[in-house]
Amino acid sequence: MANFSTHLGVAAAGAGLLSVLCLQVGLAEPREALMLALLGTIGGILPDIDLQHAYPSRIMFSLFAILAAFMVVFSSENNLSIVELWGVGLITFGLIRFPIWMVFHEYTTHRGSIHSLVAAVLFMFLMTAFAHHVMGESPFVAWLFGLFVFLGFVLHLVLDELYSVDFMNHRIKRSFGTAFKILDWKKREKSTALVVATIIAWAFVPDSHAFWDTLLSADTYRIIGARLLP
Repeated sequence: MANFSTHLGVAAAGAGLLSVLCLQVGLAEPREALMLALLGTIGGILPDIDLQHAYPSRIMFSLFAILAAFMVVFSSENNLSIVELWGVGLITFGLIRFPIWMVFHEYTTHRGSIHSLVAAVLFMFLMTAFAHHVMGESPFVAWLFGLFVFLGFVLHLVLDELYSVDFMNHRIKRSFGTAFKILDWKKREKSTALVVATIIAWAFVPDSHAFWDTLLSADTYRIIGARLLP
């Protein structure tokens, strides 16, 4: 499998290039383009969130914990004191970063259910719903955010499969086929739970008609072609 630095570097490069394209053809504003680059990079390390004690897992859960802490604090009643707000934020961060992180790893295995295309779709739906309902983004931008998470996620799976092939010795390693898969068919209960979670997340995403109309429009690709070269 590719190491953390490779996943991070490739995802950052790919997301950066694609976010510039979105900016130049008018699909995203500068602030949104920066978010797209960040989300694509995060998506590129998300599949390793189930790798216990690894950098991606600690980084991702820390980011989730910080985000959740801010959301809880800013949604709390204004009559709380500063010290109480600090306490609420610290408790929220601590719960997610440590006990929830530990429970998550207790029921997940690396290259298991999380390391699949269905998981990529789940995270895309979660990001899209979060961007629309919490961040207040338009349905189009929310779906664009979700797409970048999905693309970064899939890029990670592809890289792991490529690293399972020894091209110099024309040999396929035993890990081949464990990275890029639809579901982990060996773990039926976990895979079923993942599918159910994906369906539930789908219920919260905004309307996608404008997004798909733009993404599949021939005019979009004519504009890209016109702006691609000097």
